[in-house]
Amino acid sequence: MKFAEVFNAACSLAPIRLSDIVVEKTNGYDNSGVIIETDREINKVLVTLDLFPQCADYAVANGFDLVVTHHPAIYSPIRRLDFASEPALTKCAVNGIGVISMHLNLDVAESGIDSSLASGLGAKKTTVLLPIEDGCGYGRVFSVEKTTLSAFKQTVCEVFETDNVMIYGPRDREIRRVASFCGAGCDIHELDLAAGCDAVVSADFKHHVIREALNRGMCVVQMTHYASESYGMKIFAGALAKKLTGVKTVFYGTAEF
Repeated sequence: MKFAEVFNAACSLAPIRLSDIVVEKTNGYDNSGVIIETDREINKVLVTLDLFPQCADYAVANGFDLVVTHHPAIYSPIRRLDFASEPALTKCAVNGIGVISMHLNLDVAESGIDSSLASGLGAKKTTVLLPIEDGCGYGRVFSVEKTTLSAFKQTVCEVFETDNVMIYGPRDREIRRVASFCGAGCDIHELDLAAGCDAVVSADFKHHVIREALNRGMCVVQMTHYASESYGMKIFAGALAKKLTGVKTVFYGTAEF
């Protein structure tokens, strides 16, 4: 399969234009899309959250032709490409391995990272809190089967395969209504949108946001950034595999940090 065919398949799941819309709406920045193009035939694709050196090593050692990341393999502009400053990217380049990054577009896609986070938390039906277009956007609000904060934490640990979950609020607090935001997606504005929820789930909470959530009577469930997004990236890898007939597509998980 050609590089362009794989890129088009990935974009059919998370169109790059979604990233452009997010950037325009938020006056932000992104670098989703083609990072390294290759003219080699694509027979094996590695999907991962970040292009760490061990990921590049694995790709080279196991004959992968392309790596698809979530976080952009190049985010801020770089002045030079060498093994000292950019070991993973350089290793891919010198070995002819292509790199594609699907960042904000995959965050907000209808079945993207944010949607997958909500599903993993037990959502059956969700409402998008910050819509980008039909079915796409940041944040989800949903109902879960009645539980307690302590039991909900245990479920999160089991589903997302992590021990690194912090909870704030009464352990026996009843949880029925939840808002979730992947990555570092929750600030005061998001708490406003989550009004009426028993708990809010995200990663990288700032102190003042946790304090304000508790003041509003909401519990806080804080995952690591990795755990909140790698789950959805693994689901994306499975969806991409179904589109890439004849191409071996593998999810590569790194150690949580």
